Amino acid sequence: MKLTCNVEVYNRLANLAPNIARRKPQRSCLAIGRQSVKNQEIHLLLQTSTNKNGTKYKVDNNIEKVFTRCINEGKATIRLKEPPHDINISCDPIQLKSFLHVLKLGLSKKLDPAVLTLSNLNAKPIKAPPKTKIVIKQTSEYPVLQGFPRTTEELCLAGLQRKSFDRQILKLQSLRILNLSDNNITSLPQELGTLAKLQELNVSGNQLGKAPISKWSWLSCSNIAKNLRLLNLSNNQMSQVPEQINKLGGLVTLYLDNNLISYLPPGIGSLNRLKFLYLSKNNLSHLPGSMRNLRLSELDVCDNKFDNNDNKTLSVCNIKVPSLVDWAARIVLQSRTFYDASIIPYTLIQYLDKAKYCMCGAPCFDCFIRRFMSMNLSLIAQSFKFSGTAGNDILFDCYFCSIRCVRKFKDF
Repeated sequence: MKLTCNVEVYNRLANLAPNIARRKPQRSCLAIGRQSVKNQEIHLLLQTSTNKNGTKYKVDNNIEKVFTRCINEGKATIRLKEPPHDINISCDPIQLKSFLHVLKLGLSKKLDPAVLTLSNLNAKPIKAPPKTKIVIKQTSEYPVLQGFPRTTEELCLAGLQRKSFDRQILKLQSLRILNLSDNNITSLPQELGTLAKLQELNVSGNQLGKAPISKWSWLSCSNIAKNLRLLNLSNNQMSQVPEQINKLGGLVTLYLDNNLISYLPPGIGSLNRLKFLYLSKNNLSHLPGSMRNLRLSELDVCDNKFDNNDNKTLSVCNIKVPSLVDWAARIVLQSRTFYDASIIPYTLIQYLDKAKYCMCGAPCFDCFIRRFMSMNLSLIAQSFKFSGTAGNDILFDCYFCSIRCVRKFKDF
């Protein structure tokens, strides 16, 4: 069996003799097998671009230990007795597990000798490492027929004037960074939210604001809610922000600038990992009171309409005994229990998504007190940009779950 991988050979005598150089990791082909059918001894054959004939290492009674603590990250080490080498392997985790399984079977004499014959092994060129970063700069370069390599981790399709999302992207299970900026895309498929490793999504400069709210269901998938760290939705003609954005519990950076947004979802303050929020050049006249719970590093609210608040003196008191549905919904949100249409009825999903959030961070539904209150931006952000004319105080739309919270936050 052969394994194409990155290999670093470390001579343990280097600790005793500093003049012995440590070999740098090289793209290599590592094979396991017997010298011939008659010769039952198992060997490891290590071929590199500089040593095409390869180096053979005896395996039988010569492996001191195999370190597999980081095997799920695609890393393992085979420690040999003679020579005193550590073979540090780095490659695809699934292939690595298969290789080490064959090695284990070979050592236990459970494999057919004919299967593991190295005698006819010829020196072969080492394959180039798989592509992990793909950048398409013009339409003529687009791989319409062949598709993208399954090993792609970073994909940039910016400025191609695409009008729709390419569903080939959904096959890239290793994708971490996706840049679809400066196209004409109006919606994204729900399956986008199932990409398990997606951490950064840039869809700025598109037309997602034209899509109905139902087209934002990709935000509700558990994978993207847990793993997404950066979301860029700037310059998308958006007049409102989908309430599903409240589910992105892992989000650190959010761009919503250069849109037509007049208000933010009340639950945006529940994104407790959010550190960078950009809201400039919108139509905002106030912010949700739940943002009092955020500890932002950067906040940009320049070029909005915060000065036009002369008529906003709303005060609503709707305190009553919460219903059983209210209490159950609070528990679901406070425990951050994942939910979707496969678990509960869609009417309950809408109910949960429309939750308001008290200044204390607790969700509330039909039982609340609502007031507009002024607050200084320095209470929620270490660094902020604001183009207002009356200091750094702006209006916040605040919800309170109880009279006690009203008293607690009346002088904030």
